[in-house]
Amino acid sequence: MTRLVIVGAGGFGREVLDIVEATNAVSPMFDLIGFVDDDDSLDLELLNRRGAAFLGSVDVLADLDACYVIAIGSPSARRSVAARIACWPRHPVSMVHPLSTIASEVRLEPGAVLAPGARISTNIRIGPHFHANPNATVGHDCVIGGHVTLSPGAHISGNVTLGDGVLVGTGAVVIQGCTVGEWAVIGAGAVVVRDVAAGATVAGVPARSQADRAI
Repeated sequence: MTRLVIVGAGGFGREVLDIVEATNAVSPMFDLIGFVDDDDSLDLELLNRRGAAFLGSVDVLADLDACYVIAIGSPSARRSVAARIACWPRHPVSMVHPLSTIASEVRLEPGAVLAPGARISTNIRIGPHFHANPNATVGHDCVIGGHVTLSPGAHISGNVTLGDGVLVGTGAVVIQGCTVGEWAVIGAGAVVVRDVAAGATVAGVPARSQADRAI
């Protein structure tokens, strides 16, 4: 089995632990060594109740013979940690819950996390360290950058491009053919009907930036 460390010991880290356990219940694949995290304010009792070991700071991973998955929700924080770990001879692995689906002709770069109910359709390219939370969907022929987060229930229609680091909020929708620039934020429940500029934050139905709403 693959020795595994989960980077990030907060709530999403425990959700990734659920994915590890669900995967191993179907076919044993991962030997979870434990969690690493730089946050010294964590409630470690929540890990103890799961029988999971807290190993210390992220730097501990440098000395472990193990693969890793980054369970940090923030795209920018995830990118920062990934860049730090890239200096060490450690390899990311993807975590795909048995109740998620990946269709044909999907190129999924390492480090992805697909939670239960996540649906990835056909002919899609997805960059490294992608997160699809419960019941998020990606339609056909999309191009998704690295470190993108789809929050629970987010829906990406066909032929959409999401740049690196895009965060799509809970229940938000991006309609077909739109391009969302890198590091943009789509608010919860928003409906994106036109392209979104890099670094912009949009919200509402239809989704607009604060400056656009003021006009």
